[in-house]
Amino acid sequence: MLHTTSQSHVMPAKRGRKRKASAASNGDADHADALPPDRDTWPAWVEMESEPAFFNVMLKEMGVRGVHVQDVLDLHMLPAMPQPIHALIFLFRYKPQDEADNYTGSDQQHIWFANQVPSFACASVALLNIVNNIPGLTMGPELHNFKDFTKHMDPLTRGDAIDTFDFVRRIHNSFARESDLLNADLHLKNKFDQFKKKEAAAKGRATKAAKKTAKEGALSETSPNITAKPERSSGRNRKPAAKASETPSSKLSTPKSGPTYSVDSSPEPDGQGDDFKPGSRKRLQGKAEDAPEAPAPTRRSARTPKPRDTNVYKSEAEEPEEGFHFIAYMPIDDHVWKLDGLDYYPHDMGTFGAGGNGSDGGTGDWLRVVAPTIENRMAQYAGADIEFNIMAVVHDPVATAKNDLLKNIKSLQAIDKRLDVVFEDWRALDEAETVKDTITGSSLEFEIMQPHVDAVDLSAEENKKVAGEEDFMQLIKMRQSVIANQAELRGALRMSDTTGNDDEEKARHRRHDYGRFVKGWLGALADEKLLGDLVDG
Repeated sequence: MLHTTSQSHVMPAKRGRKRKASAASNGDADHADALPPDRDTWPAWVEMESEPAFFNVMLKEMGVRGVHVQDVLDLHMLPAMPQPIHALIFLFRYKPQDEADNYTGSDQQHIWFANQVPSFACASVALLNIVNNIPGLTMGPELHNFKDFTKHMDPLTRGDAIDTFDFVRRIHNSFARESDLLNADLHLKNKFDQFKKKEAAAKGRATKAAKKTAKEGALSETSPNITAKPERSSGRNRKPAAKASETPSSKLSTPKSGPTYSVDSSPEPDGQGDDFKPGSRKRLQGKAEDAPEAPAPTRRSARTPKPRDTNVYKSEAEEPEEGFHFIAYMPIDDHVWKLDGLDYYPHDMGTFGAGGNGSDGGTGDWLRVVAPTIENRMAQYAGADIEFNIMAVVHDPVATAKNDLLKNIKSLQAIDKRLDVVFEDWRALDEAETVKDTITGSSLEFEIMQPHVDAVDLSAEENKKVAGEEDFMQLIKMRQSVIANQAELRGALRMSDTTGNDDEEKARHRRHDYGRFVKGWLGALADEKLLGDLVDG
């Protein structure tokens, strides 16, 4: 939104400097118009790169915990990935003919599904369609409130709600460069221009058809028998045709023609200039009775003339648009669903639950249902210059490792409490020494607080084993085992955090717009008159 200053707060310009002040004002306005859009306030969406690191950072900043996005290089590697696999994100080149199967005829109320309303928002729409259907997933307050707010909406209304959800759009557009915003603006402008051209063309065709209908109606009223042969305009009787025996053969082959006339709107070309266009003159040509026959005009080129293009006026806007598109596949209630924001409703691909009646025979493995569909899609474009990408939304290894560490800490605290009951001076024993770096409570390194430890539950068997042990030496041995196991858990969690740090680093580089630096650097070289030497060199 542009903010203008009230006239009451503007100093009046001096009479002699009025023109200069106006020029400066215009220059400031032009400079303001030339500024790139602000990513935080830009109201549209940009295309999202298919990079798992960016998706992971997006999920983290949305407050989602417990899932992780990984690249799938081969469908056969899915069983080796962290389990469970919550969903697959499939990126492919979308074509308009894919809309043929959009309508599935089923509106599933138990599934949170949103249509993609804004352009280029398919990445965020796919993520929201996934995370809002994973039971028990930890989400931040913004997403949690948004899910509750859109609970009873239809897919189209949810899509409109996403378009106005500034929290998600800012995170989505934070990966956009200045050129991405400008290209998206240009894309929207071109779409609007194409719409106006189509609208004008349709209006022109309608006007032409109306005029043609009116003209035909007028002709039918003035000449009801318009198909009848017209009478001669002259009052003279037609001269009888000569008999064949009295007519020379030369007259039969070369009948006499009446005089013809030429009406020109431009002078005759001299044949020397390039400005003459044969189609620029209106001519009604013919031959006088005694005029010699004019030779056929010679073509300037000996090439075979090109066939006439009947689609010369066809607008390029009518060409089908193709672009990359994200869709999601995921299991919900023993069925596999395709969640495509361009579909009216989610598409049921069949059941996978053990003992089910789906086409897969109820194996219990939902990936066996979706894998053939993806393979068939890729096989359709075999040999073509088509790119695909598959990403898996898996259970986050960091969440698993952290949960195991929380259980370890709680187990250690339970053993220490039991030792306090069995033998008060157990901490003085050499065997009860606590190894350095052992976590017995909160930890800043792993972002662990005591409420996190209290929230996890130990198994009933483990609780019974600790509570029923009366031998403090057995408790000491149990404690030593738990401490040794914690060292492995801390190491695994640090390795998992390294992957998260790599994702953050990739996102940081992607979000930093190097374009301004490059422009400034090139401008400085140009000011010093060094740019030409570098280019020549």
